[in-house]
Amino acid sequence: MGYSDLVLKVDQALADKQISGMLLLCFENDRPLQGTLAELDWRFNGHFSKLIKKQLFTGAKGETLYAPLRWNDRTLHFLVVGGGFLASDSKRKSSASALFESALKKLDELKLSGMAVSTQDWNIIENHSGAKERGLCVVH
Repeated sequence: MGYSDLVLKVDQALADKQISGMLLLCFENDRPLQGTLAELDWRFNGHFSKLIKKQLFTGAKGETLYAPLRWNDRTLHFLVVGGGFLASDSKRKSSASALFESALKKLDELKLSGMAVSTQDWNIIENHSGAKERGLCVVH
């Protein structure tokens, strides 16, 4: 399944109110944006690109950006986590376990529930420790 298929699935989940937002991953050198974030950036008229252009978010390792957006008369919650610099010879699906754990803690701090996470971005599995307990919807 490609990212476009994933976003169709995410769009449907958002429209059906199955999820209230997404946990996203962005690397410092993902320009143009890549992955699910890129597709959602397109869906939301370049909102995430604009935040990066204004240097409100860089993608530095461990950096987090909470971006609530209005869509279809409801507020959606997006938490974007910086993955640092991704070497050109590294795969995008490099291990992001520590970043994911940090992101889960941030979700707890913000008391966000009903969130989704993409295995294509995070390279995690459905039974990842902490994902189920927090009610994360894992999309492939």
